[in-house]
Amino acid sequence: MKLFPTLLFPARALALGTLLLATTQCSVSEQVKDSPSGKAVTAEANENKAYTQMQYRLNFMDEARLGGQDILFARQTTDFTSPQQAKLQTALQTGNLPLHLKMRVYARNPSTENLQLKQLDYKLMLDGKELTSGTTGLNTALEASAIETLPVTIDMNVTPAKLSGSTPAAFAAGLTDFTGINRRLTMSIRPVYVSATGRQSQLTDFTPIELVTAKRTVAK
Repeated sequence: MKLFPTLLFPARALALGTLLLATTQCSVSEQVKDSPSGKAVTAEANENKAYTQMQYRLNFMDEARLGGQDILFARQTTDFTSPQQAKLQTALQTGNLPLHLKMRVYARNPSTENLQLKQLDYKLMLDGKELTSGTTGLNTALEASAIETLPVTIDMNVTPAKLSGSTPAAFAAGLTDFTGINRRLTMSIRPVYVSATGRQSQLTDFTPIELVTAKRTVAK
């Protein structure tokens, strides 16, 4: 009878080992379930890479009016007649000199990832000084290997502070000329992307945008 407990010891040890093994397997299973999915990490990395590959180009001006006058092809103050200049000057003095500009930004997604642009923040610079700022491209789908057109429409009232002492005609002259090396109007952009899971990605700074005619550098 004294041998009976001794005979049961291996059975108890085996049962205890089985219980510990089951507990360990359960713990590992829970850890795997709680850890980030490998697919999710890979998808996020692919999105981040695709964001850096996005290409934006500024198209030429489509419409341009100052004080109701067409300034699309005005390149110098003498392009405005004396009555036109006087009319613009009067509008400025009365505080009613509206400026209307319409252009386009092309967004090209060369990657194999479908992306979502939450918005494209932009700043328009005239002679190196900020003219105005805004947002375009709200909730635009950027499909793989596709090009999307993002409209940019500016409607603002020009004040004497924006002219920096010049006349309205001098302000308008060459405003829409994108062909010259020293073009007056430039744009900087800051894209804001959002993933399918709601993760937002945004550059901290605005970066200058090139024209559609800019030559692309080929990576070696």
